[in-house]
Amino acid sequence: MTSPEETARQPKVPVLAHFGNQDHWIPLDTVEAFRKAHPEVEVHVYPVGHGFNCDQRGSYDADAAKLARERTLAFFAKHLG
Repeated sequence: MTSPEETARQPKVPVLAHFGNQDHWIPLDTVEAFRKAHPEVEVHVYPVGHGFNCDQRGSYDADAAKLARERTLAFFAKHLG
Protein backbone atom coordinates (compact mmCIF):
# COMPACT_ATOMS: atom_id res chain seq x y z
CA MET A 1 0.00 0.00 0.00
CA THR A 2 1.16 3.50 -0.76
CA SER A 3 0.44 4.98 2.66
CA PRO A 4 -0.32 8.63 3.42
CA GLU A 5 3.08 8.86 5.11
CA GLU A 6 4.84 7.66 1.96
CA THR A 7 2.77 9.99 -0.19
CA ALA A 8 3.72 12.93 2.04
CA ARG A 9 7.47 12.38 1.58
CA GLN A 10 9.22 14.75 -0.80
CA PRO A 11 11.71 13.08 -3.14
CA LYS A 12 15.19 14.59 -3.33
CA VAL A 13 16.14 12.71 -6.49
CA PRO A 14 14.27 11.63 -9.63
CA VAL A 15 11.87 8.77 -8.91
CA LEU A 16 10.40 6.07 -11.14
CA ALA A 17 7.63 3.75 -9.93
CA HIS A 18 6.05 0.66 -11.50
CA PHE A 19 2.73 -0.72 -10.25
CA GLY A 20 0.28 -3.40 -11.31
CA ASN A 21 -3.37 -2.40 -11.47
CA GLN A 22 -4.36 -5.87 -10.22
CA ASP A 23 -2.00 -5.80 -7.23
CA HIS A 24 -3.98 -6.67 -4.11
CA TRP A 25 -1.11 -5.42 -1.89
CA ILE A 26 -1.03 -1.93 -3.41
CA PRO A 27 -4.56 -0.70 -4.17
CA LEU A 28 -4.89 1.41 -7.29
CA ASP A 29 -6.57 4.26 -5.39
CA THR A 30 -3.40 4.67 -3.31
CA VAL A 31 -1.28 4.63 -6.47
CA GLU A 32 -3.46 7.37 -7.93
CA ALA A 33 -3.20 9.40 -4.70
CA PHE A 34 0.58 9.04 -4.86
CA ARG A 35 0.61 10.09 -8.53
CA LYS A 36 -1.57 13.11 -7.81
CA ALA A 37 0.59 14.17 -4.86
CA HIS A 38 3.80 13.78 -6.89
CA PRO A 39 3.39 14.85 -10.51
CA GLU A 40 7.20 15.02 -10.73
CA VAL A 41 7.43 11.23 -10.24
CA GLU A 42 7.32 9.03 -13.32
CA VAL A 43 4.61 6.46 -12.53
CA HIS A 44 3.72 3.52 -14.77
CA VAL A 45 0.79 1.19 -14.16
CA TYR A 46 0.60 -2.17 -15.92
CA PRO A 47 -2.38 -4.56 -16.34
CA VAL A 48 -0.79 -7.11 -13.98
CA GLY A 49 -0.65 -8.23 -10.38
CA HIS A 50 1.94 -8.05 -7.61
CA GLY A 51 5.37 -9.42 -8.46
CA PHE A 52 4.91 -9.13 -12.21
CA ASN A 53 8.64 -8.46 -12.68
CA CYS A 54 9.89 -11.52 -10.76
CA ASP A 55 10.36 -14.54 -13.01
CA GLN A 56 10.29 -16.81 -9.95
CA ARG A 57 6.59 -16.07 -9.28
CA GLY A 58 3.40 -17.29 -10.87
CA SER A 59 2.39 -13.65 -11.34
CA TYR A 60 5.38 -12.97 -13.62
CA ASP A 61 4.35 -11.20 -16.82
CA ALA A 62 7.11 -11.23 -19.44
CA ASP A 63 5.62 -8.43 -21.56
CA ALA A 64 5.08 -6.05 -18.63
CA ALA A 65 8.50 -6.94 -17.20
CA LYS A 66 10.16 -6.18 -20.55
CA LEU A 67 8.39 -2.83 -20.82
CA ALA A 68 9.24 -1.94 -17.21
CA ARG A 69 12.89 -2.80 -17.88
CA GLU A 70 12.97 -0.65 -21.03
CA ARG A 71 11.40 2.26 -19.14
CA THR A 72 13.82 1.80 -16.25
CA LEU A 73 16.86 1.77 -18.53
CA ALA A 74 15.60 4.90 -20.32
CA PHE A 75 15.05 6.57 -16.93
CA PHE A 76 18.61 5.69 -15.88
CA ALA A 77 20.02 6.98 -19.17
CA LYS A 78 18.13 10.25 -18.74
CA HIS A 79 19.10 10.85 -15.12
CA LEU A 80 22.48 9.14 -14.80
CA GLY A 81 23.89 9.55 -18.29
